[in-house]
Amino acid sequence: MSKNIKKVRKKFKQIKIIEQISTKIVNCLIIIFEEVKSMIINCEIAGFQKKIKKIAKTGIILFILFLVYFGYSNAQDAQTHYQNGYQYFSQGDYQKAEENYKKAIELDPNFENAYYWLGKTYRQTGQYDKTIPIWIEVLKINPRNPYAFRYLNESFRDTSRAAGGEANKYVVEGLKILEVNENIFLNGNSMSNNSLLSAIPYFKKAIDLEDKTIDAHYWLGEIYQALSKKISWQYTSLAIASFEKVISTEESNNPFAFIRPSVYWQAYQELMGIFQPLGLNERKDNLLKQLQTAKAMPYEHVLNNAGYDNFGYPDSIDIIKENSKELMEIWKYDEENRAFRVVNKEVVGEEPLE
Repeated sequence: MSKNIKKVRKKFKQIKIIEQISTKIVNCLIIIFEEVKSMIINCEIAGFQKKIKKIAKTGIILFILFLVYFGYSNAQDAQTHYQNGYQYFSQGDYQKAEENYKKAIELDPNFENAYYWLGKTYRQTGQYDKTIPIWIEVLKINPRNPYAFRYLNESFRDTSRAAGGEANKYVVEGLKILEVNENIFLNGNSMSNNSLLSAIPYFKKAIDLEDKTIDAHYWLGEIYQALSKKISWQYTSLAIASFEKVISTEESNNPFAFIRPSVYWQAYQELMGIFQPLGLNERKDNLLKQLQTAKAMPYEHVLNNAGYDNFGYPDSIDIIKENSKELMEIWKYDEENRAFRVVNKEVVGEEPLE
């Protein structure tokens, strides 16, 4: 009991000191104001300008000290509430822990740990909906916080809007949440964080059912890219992995395809857009080489089957005839001075190069 009395006395002493300092600073400011006012009325006195500058300078310094002092006082109070909150949390008194963390945040809106432990308090009491904006606030203050990042992603698991074992159903429901129809671009700025995060479990479920569902990988990449700009850069690596998965899946499953899904080409473009501002020039250059190789492979494959080696993507392609049954093209290679007549992707002979 004696320890508690000492703490109370110490607290009262601190409060008394604060009041005394505050009163002195305020009184100084009042005196300066009155002196400046008096001198303005009697502006003819000698050395007015020099003296007014000196007084103004002193007033500014005292005012800054006044602001610093009260800022420090608030920070100290915020820290006290934070420590009290932690003690209550450790004791299992989550209501009082919540109250103290909220007071700490009120005094210091950028108090990362207070936000974090408030989120932990809600998590501990099963109030998962309340944790979501808290984790987002933590990541806005410190985008590097790995725990808030993990907890935020774990907060979204619901896939109740879809049922059954078909991956496509979950992709469709995910797109409905994103309000996307045929457009392959996601306007993340117009969407709430909750909508973006709520769609993730549907695309993940589609991937769990069928890993080759490149649409699911692509839209995960789009969501992660949007969240990297809105919440934390930690989503950038997830976006890169998703877009790379789109490309690798399509190229491994259909290495010689002439026609590819639009999300495949868009995944390349999105990766270029990520690598460029990050200064990942080597990765960007390697990606361009991969794209050139992928574009050349189907043409190389057709020409190899016809006995023509070392030909990649044509310098130009002339379409001679095209209908529902037949596609006739001329593939031209300027450097080799060769041209090939191709019907329905099969070489039928060479053509003179004009």
